[in-house]
Amino acid sequence: MSGKSVRVKAILSLGILVGFGAVSTLASWTGQATATSNISTATVALGVGATTGSATSASYQMPINGNNLYPGASSASVVVVKNTGSISAPYSFQGKITESGGATLGSALTILVKTGATLSGSGSNVTCSGGTTLMTKNTGTSFGSASATRPLATGASESLCVQYSLPLTAANALQGASTTISLDFTSSVGS
Repeated sequence: MSGKSVRVKAILSLGILVGFGAVSTLASWTGQATATSNISTATVALGVGATTGSATSASYQMPINGNNLYPGASSASVVVVKNTGSISAPYSFQGKITESGGATLGSALTILVKTGATLSGSGSNVTCSGGTTLMTKNTGTSFGSASATRPLATGASESLCVQYSLPLTAANALQGASTTISLDFTSSVGS
């Protein structure tokens, strides 16, 4: 045998081996699967209003008769806070006074916020009767820190009675004064 024929046979043998190697990858089997999940986030929201059905707005003007207040007079109103979000979430509230002009009527007022109370009395002597006091602002002070958190399930609501009064010892300089009282409600999760 010549050296040339050995070389040709070697090259042909190499071609056969390469051919088998390429064919073997075509014979593999595969399987595949996919797992997916749709994810969305919850909403945390509060509404306030006069009743559970109307407590859907982010703001509400309490119908407290604050005109012609005088020493010894009091007035009260109910505000309903409702969880309008998609999950149960605790809430708290903070009282706020915005004085008008140079007088400090807001500081002179006594303010109570109660749960489970009912309105009683009439005219210039309306009060929150019964219930549990959640926040008190005394004469001569500003509102303190926020209330303790209160649980509120999805769609649930809580009625709060807000009472303010001007003590008999109110200064004469408060005649004709005005102020704005507000409760700021906050609900949060994940902190």
